[in-house]
Amino acid sequence: MILETIPALHHLTVEQKMRLSCELAEEVSKSVDFTPELKAFLDQRLDAHEADPSAVKTTEEVTAGLMALKQRLSTTASHHG
Repeated sequence: MILETIPALHHLTVEQKMRLSCELAEEVSKSVDFTPELKAFLDQRLDAHEADPSAVKTTEEVTAGLMALKQRLSTTASHHG
């Protein structure tokens, strides 16, 4: 984990960590070439969120969904292999 390789990050306040994550996201977005399709998809997702900000999933819900998908895929792969 990167956090472990930069010990000074452990000493940042929550606000500083949030600000850093925003700065990193901005930096990454500058170096990524968004296709028109990806940009349209992201715009749709943002519009949907702005229309109903309460329609969100927790990190735990997303993680559980991903783990269930992973399990289904591995089960499907083992039945076809």
